Amino acid sequence: MSRDLVVILLLQISFSVSKFTDGNYDLTPDLFHLDDFDKCLYLTNSTDPAYCSLTVQLQPENPENASEAWDIIEEMSSDNRNYRHDLLRHGICTSGICSSYQGTISECLDHHYKTKYQNLGLVGRVEEMRCETRTSKHKVDATDLTISVFLGVYVAFVLSVTIWLEIVKNKSKRDTSNNRTLTRTQKCLSVFSIFDNMKIIVDVRHQDKDYMPFLQTIRFVLSVLVIFGHVKGFDKITPLLNPDSYEKEAKTWFHLFFSQGKIIVSIFFIISSWLMAIKFFRRLKAEGYVDFGYVLRSTIKRYIRFTSGQILIVALHGTLLVHLFRGPLWETIMGTEHQMCRENWWTNLLYVGNFAVSDGICLIHTWSLSVDFQLTVLGLLILWLTQKKPRYLFVACGLVITGHIIITFAYLFSNNYKFSVLFTPELTYYLRVLFVKEWQATWTTTCSNLAALGCGLCIGYFSTKYDKEKFITKKVYATLWWVITTILVVGTPLASMCSMTTWYYSHSRWFTAAYGSTDKVFFIFGIAMLIFGFSQDIGGVFKKYMESAPMYTLGQLSFGAYIIHYTFLNIEAGLRRTLHYMSDYLIVAEIMKNVTLSYLSSLILTVFVLLPMERLSKMLIVKKTKTE
Repeated sequence: MSRDLVVILLLQISFSVSKFTDGNYDLTPDLFHLDDFDKCLYLTNSTDPAYCSLTVQLQPENPENASEAWDIIEEMSSDNRNYRHDLLRHGICTSGICSSYQGTISECLDHHYKTKYQNLGLVGRVEEMRCETRTSKHKVDATDLTISVFLGVYVAFVLSVTIWLEIVKNKSKRDTSNNRTLTRTQKCLSVFSIFDNMKIIVDVRHQDKDYMPFLQTIRFVLSVLVIFGHVKGFDKITPLLNPDSYEKEAKTWFHLFFSQGKIIVSIFFIISSWLMAIKFFRRLKAEGYVDFGYVLRSTIKRYIRFTSGQILIVALHGTLLVHLFRGPLWETIMGTEHQMCRENWWTNLLYVGNFAVSDGICLIHTWSLSVDFQLTVLGLLILWLTQKKPRYLFVACGLVITGHIIITFAYLFSNNYKFSVLFTPELTYYLRVLFVKEWQATWTTTCSNLAALGCGLCIGYFSTKYDKEKFITKKVYATLWWVITTILVVGTPLASMCSMTTWYYSHSRWFTAAYGSTDKVFFIFGIAMLIFGFSQDIGGVFKKYMESAPMYTLGQLSFGAYIIHYTFLNIEAGLRRTLHYMSDYLIVAEIMKNVTLSYLSSLILTVFVLLPMERLSKMLIVKKTKTE
């Protein structure tokens, strides 16, 4: 009897919860709705069909005596972790609605929504509307044709050079009487050889021990984490079939993890600063003095490395990709990206995109490349100016880290910004978070990432100084290293997540400014200690796994995967023709698919573009040291 009573109670609780959550959706209009796009435009007898994506603002029909539906809408919209239920996002085919209406499409749809929900005591007003017809608004122009021809010629050139070089090498092997080497022209052309570039990616038997191969594993892991976060976000940027699932998730601790991306991305900056310092001090040790020409050459080399792959992706988004498909969401996602890449491509090439986020930049994830390039230029200048005395370097790094704290604190405090933005459903929808000042202040500004530069330069100096000797010699020091790095690297994100659930996060300007200006510093210091410990052969089995050959190869492809994965996310979201169902299984499947596609595409991009440009820049720009 007691067991039956428990079952009855559980069923009653389950029914109550279902009524509280799903019942609210039954009593209110659908937040999202998409008519059949293809049937509307291509499978209809209408002479001039139109498909309109619109936003509808709901209001009570009688404000003084609001209906039950409006009370529910107000209650659910009052929680910022829910969608705004007074805003409907619908995709409507006008053929069946406006075929007999005397007036414009805009007037027709406005009249339709004013009367559609009168039975619920609601009226709707169309606020935003974008309509499409059978004819695409994007026409193939001269720019599209130019990019197509250029890509075709370049691919043919690479294939031809590869075949020609293989013929030359085979002829040299057969002609044993002639041991001539490749001419300078042949050496320059050899950088485009597909076979040679594949060998470089796969072969790890060169001087990589000097540059810590575990870094490639860190890069691979970071790239996968970035893809994971972006897939998770893109899963929710479009209209959902089950929006209540996202609203429930937004109230969980796991959701807070994605707000910590600002400190995760900073690992990229500390790695590049650390490697930059190592190369600088090795050259300084070999030659005794590093001239300003090294700064210029290193800057140009960095620019070529970043730009060679990025310019191709920008060109594709600004020209060819928008013509591939059409759909109810295609224009909103790919059309917007097409417009941004046509108008603001120069921000990508000048690496000032992080300053132009509010204006809309092409490939939003490339803000990190802008920050990285700016930190590279600043770091090279600091190294060059302080090369005579190490203490000047520490003073400069101390000033950089202090500047990070002071500027970020002042910026957050004066504007009353939060130290980390919670990715609510409304902010996630069509990536509206990108235009939130708090997100820009804590993620994309150069000042909020200066600590990575300071720590990277200092740890690069120590890694070079203690390259041939052990600095951490006792087990107690190694144990202390494990404890401190774990606390800082793991504890900082957890502390941020805890802080976002406290009263201080929402009400204390002093707390949010102080924490937001120091959380990255603690995390970055932990990462710096982790990298330095690995360079001192601390880490045991964990470090050996990170130095495995497959991890090295994947790390080599991580940069290409990073810049190209966003393209697949855009295409995937733009191709959705029905309401997207959100589930953990589908997210895992999408992550695996995107990682696979990104790294396979990165292999092609690296072999055809990234490695050839990098090798060519080394051959023509980089000056070798006396010992090389």
